[in-house]
Amino acid sequence: MKTRMSYVISLCCLAATLALAQAAAGLEGTWVTDGVPAVEAAKKAKQSLNGLAEGTRIKFKVDAKKGKVSGTITQLNTDKEFEIEDGKLTDKTFTFKSVETTPLGFGNYNRGGGGGGNQNTAPAAISWKGGLTGANTVTLGRLTATG
Repeated sequence: MKTRMSYVISLCCLAATLALAQAAAGLEGTWVTDGVPAVEAAKKAKQSLNGLAEGTRIKFKVDAKKGKVSGTITQLNTDKEFEIEDGKLTDKTFTFKSVETTPLGFGNYNRGGGGGGNQNTAPAAISWKGGLTGANTVTLGRLTATG
């Protein structure tokens, strides 16, 4: 009986590991919104981006063994880049925070320096929850303070 029970537990653990590995393999890589082709074409033609749909490119890196997600988000319309932090992967769902990166030399966010310091505050992290809903589909939504 003990052998049978340990076999069942081992089988459940293996199934959970395979499910996480499969989700990780599906999420890993570059994902884009529908607006990316139009934004890239307008930039290439040196046309205005006004009125175009948001073009966003997300590059996910997944550590399946640790169940962690990292990477970058690039908003092509505004040329803003965000780091993916505190990413967690569970089965086919994941959560993370995005924090805007600031080029060196712009804003010190009260980290000292001369001249009385910069009174700007550091960019707030935005919390996200997503899911791998198909082989070619990821859904994302911003989380509110209550989740």
